[in-house]
Amino acid sequence: MYPEYSAKVSIITPVFNSEKYVAETIQSILNQTHKNIELIIVNDGSTDKSEEIIHSFTDERILYFKQENKGQVAASNFGLSKATGNYIKFFDADDIMNTSHIEIQLKKIDGRVDAIASCEWGRFYDNNPMSAIFNAEPVWKRMQSLDWLKTALSQKNDMMPAWLWLIPKQIIQKSGGWDERLSLNNDFEFSIRLLLHSTEVLFAEGAKAYYRSGLSTSLASSVSKKAYEAAFLSTCLGCTHLLRADNSDEMKRLCADRYRVWVHRIYPDYPDLIQKFEEEIKKLGGSNLPINAGGLFKVLSGIVGWKLAKRIKIFFR
Repeated sequence: MYPEYSAKVSIITPVFNSEKYVAETIQSILNQTHKNIELIIVNDGSTDKSEEIIHSFTDERILYFKQENKGQVAASNFGLSKATGNYIKFFDADDIMNTSHIEIQLKKIDGRVDAIASCEWGRFYDNNPMSAIFNAEPVWKRMQSLDWLKTALSQKNDMMPAWLWLIPKQIIQKSGGWDERLSLNNDFEFSIRLLLHSTEVLFAEGAKAYYRSGLSTSLASSVSKKAYEAAFLSTCLGCTHLLRADNSDEMKRLCADRYRVWVHRIYPDYPDLIQKFEEEIKKLGGSNLPINAGGLFKVLSGIVGWKLAKRIKIFFR
């Protein structure tokens, strides 16, 4: 018998106005083949029927808490303060995990307290998780943590959401919880800090997370200046952690490219904030990262430049 079979896993799920999806998320967690779990649900001031739906579940493994709206990171930290498990898993209230997800990640960790386990993930739209496509990534293998970060940042679309990880409690005690100043892009800083306090990332093949995309209420869709300011701070903090661990030219370029991604996303809004991103890029030696574009926009960018192409796209939206 594997030593982890007796391990307790705390799954922390912040909830804010998730009435359309939270039941499916909860059920996917309660259906886990590894039964020794506690599901810590933190209702972050929902004003819809989320609470009513949560209360419809009577499983004794659910620990329910309610707070005034303080944001996802505050709710995650509150949930963490209540966790009694040997391992921690953060999971969003609109995503789904397959039934053997936790069991597979636990087997991969195999009792270690110096490494974390990652998982497969697939994006889906239109409330149809079975349409999710799981495209293998270069990081879908066992890797040293710093190498994992470098490889992830080198990808066209780097993904390091917190729901990837199964985390030994000893690691999160060393790395610390969530930075409550952050909202948009909070996973970036948190995951970097987490990985830099671990030795390895162990890829748990077969542990699948179904990532729901296209929601207008998600943090990822935030377009306010306040949200982008949080993204800037998270990028600064994350890159500071990275450069403290590895001050190479390669890492400077990767961080500069990460700032450039945000310039591409924000432009032409908030020019003062864009200037802050540009200043950081200059400090790091510059970035030649092309904008992530396809179709007509890619063609137009090649003719008139990405900035004018984006203005044209916005005008005709």
